[in-house]
Amino acid sequence: MTAVADYAIVYELEIRPRRRLKRALARVIWAGLYLVRPKLALDIWRERHGA
Repeated sequence: MTAVADYAIVYELEIRPRRRLKRALARVIWAGLYLVRPKLALDIWRERHGA
């Protein structure tokens, strides 16, 4: 049971923040692309979200 608790702590402190950082970075890059090439950015957004 201790190993599970240790893994949960590692996940919350190390893995989860990295995922948030990656998503935030992806949104910043997409926003920059939207400013430079809006049509391409919207095409990517639609493809990514299945719309």
